[in-house]
Amino acid sequence: MMMRFVASAAFAAAGGIVGFAFAEKLRREQKLCALIVRLLQRTAFLVGYRCDDVYSVCAELRRDSELSALTFLESLPKSFESGENFRICWENAVRSAGFADDEEDVLLKLGNIIGRSDSESQVDSIRWLEHTLSETEKKRSEAYLRKGRLYRSVGLLFGVMVGILVI
Repeated sequence: MMMRFVASAAFAAAGGIVGFAFAEKLRREQKLCALIVRLLQRTAFLVGYRCDDVYSVCAELRRDSELSALTFLESLPKSFESGENFRICWENAVRSAGFADDEEDVLLKLGNIIGRSDSESQVDSIRWLEHTLSETEKKRSEAYLRKGRLYRSVGLLFGVMVGILVI
């Protein structure tokens, strides 16, 4: 009988852990989206007000401690090398990072924007990307608020249900 109580408690705990893990995944996605919005804002500043070139922008982004979670920045070239295409390096770095489709699409577009034209046009395009990703961030925040609680509750309740069945 004691083993059944221990098993039911273990199932309840496991269900709770699974539910919290799913909710945490939603929270991480929302935070990553907000971090990429921060990257866009920082890039717009560097291009628009400091008139940095792509390699200076990459160096500044790497040095920004708030953006340290974006590991793809470390893969970007540090300086110009003959025969090396910055756009291809950017694309490879972004694709290897494993972002969700929305974030990956915005980052790939950003790689094609910076360094292409005058700084004013670049800033306008970056602001448009920022607006686009802000909408995605709102959706992710709403999903976390709605589904996060649901996942935690359902996971725990499912674990308790299985625990009761074991008893």
